[in-house]
Amino acid sequence: MAKRCKLITLIGVVVLSISACGQVVDNEPAPTLETSTMAEVIIEESVETVEETTAEKSTEETLDSQEVWVPANAPKVRNEISEEEQQAAELAILEKGTALFAGKTDEGYYPNDISWLKNAGKEDALALVYACDDEKHGGWGVLGMSINNNQESIAAMSDEPDKERLLVYTVADLMEIAGISSTAEFKAFNIGAWNGGRIAGLYYLPQDVAEELNGYLEQVEDVEKIIHTYTGALSNENATDSAKKVYQYLQDTYGKACITGQMESTWMGSPNYEMVYIEENTGKFPAIRGLDFMHNDFGGVVSRAKDWWKQGGIVTICWHTGADFASGYDESKADDINWDEAFIPGSDTYNALLEGMDRAVPYLQNLEDAGVPVLWRPFHELDGGWFWWSKGGSENFVKLWQLMYSRYTDYWGLDNLIWVYGYSQNGGDMAAWYPGDDYVDLLGADSYTDGPNENLFAECESVRPEGMPIVFHECGKIPTEEEMVSTGAKWLFFMVWHTEWLTDSANGNTIELLQEVYNSDYFITLDELPDFNK
Repeated sequence: MAKRCKLITLIGVVVLSISACGQVVDNEPAPTLETSTMAEVIIEESVETVEETTAEKSTEETLDSQEVWVPANAPKVRNEISEEEQQAAELAILEKGTALFAGKTDEGYYPNDISWLKNAGKEDALALVYACDDEKHGGWGVLGMSINNNQESIAAMSDEPDKERLLVYTVADLMEIAGISSTAEFKAFNIGAWNGGRIAGLYYLPQDVAEELNGYLEQVEDVEKIIHTYTGALSNENATDSAKKVYQYLQDTYGKACITGQMESTWMGSPNYEMVYIEENTGKFPAIRGLDFMHNDFGGVVSRAKDWWKQGGIVTICWHTGADFASGYDESKADDINWDEAFIPGSDTYNALLEGMDRAVPYLQNLEDAGVPVLWRPFHELDGGWFWWSKGGSENFVKLWQLMYSRYTDYWGLDNLIWVYGYSQNGGDMAAWYPGDDYVDLLGADSYTDGPNENLFAECESVRPEGMPIVFHECGKIPTEEEMVSTGAKWLFFMVWHTEWLTDSANGNTIELLQEVYNSDYFITLDELPDFNK
């Protein structure tokens, strides 16, 4: 893809021509990156390189006015129908049916008379407009639809939790939930609401109205389809040879086999705790090692990443950090930022985001200098609602992802990153969170639910462009070959989470399962990877 960066001028200054993609703010150079005091190794060479590059950027032109680096406008991801237009059109159709109920927050629907349901046709429908008025709720179930004492949970969405949303069930769907074969067998129906749940509208729709509504929703879906431009190449046209080789291998493997992966811990006596456990019990090592920049362990991660690459393995790095990009797991969940000014160039929040993101640059650059490609997985579980980076909703998250991508790729020239876009198991409108094919190389999700998670795989498949591999980049129990193949959930790789998720058989990964997986022809281990340095 083309480089995307530009210089905007604030308050009528002349834009200067420079060779680097980026510029300075308030006549000060771009932030100098500091090494971590917690690092196990000091990467002086890389820091010096970044500092020299920064100095070149700041001395190339002398500025006497306020200017700020921003990425160029992102390519359009999809066409959109405005929310107001869509809601008005939906309401006009819903009002052709029968309004059953509209309640206040935490007020449920408990009817005494359900004759409308007993007398309904199977192609008639129930339309539910609902919301979660508790924005801190983070996406858990807030409504429960009970039919003949069989309950269907309805989750709030972390994408704008207070937004009104529409669900449509045919009467045949309701019969399946109830486990009955005739509408005459409906005995009880209700919808409970709690934790901020609100039934904004409940409508019974005869078949012709239901068909009209479904027709309109299909039109909206068709108009708002993601515009895919993926060609099978890495998003960064300047990617290093080693990154290209790893990516080509991943594409060649996808659908034919599954690559083994394991997240490390660093507090169990040795950062190789999980790797040793796997080797002792299976005679093999995982192909992919998961690392984390959490708590500023930049130097330690770089050291272990280099070692793993030298052993022939693949490296993936995530980053549990607060909004300061200098903390850990607790802060990653507790923090938030001023989303109203986060993407206003020159604002305090915007400047802080750039400065924070830049903390990792010298370490990623050091890995590039050593020839190590990285499956880079920032802002994971992006639609979950629990980490600060998803608290601003889908539109703001897309801007955040695009900002980091352009900052790292276009401004700093990090060409060893393979960008991994990681959804949660939370569900909802995945497409709304997608930043476009120019910013993603691998797409996947995390889930700690046992089994192949075929529904989650299908959701990922509905968002990604054709040909882009889908990855299971965090899991608890490893799905078996039979489970993955029989359901079609052929994840490119899995990565078991650390410590007890691997070692406690109560979480599903028994020694017998590990031996089965690590000695299967379907699962690729460290010793089976090609030599990427040839």
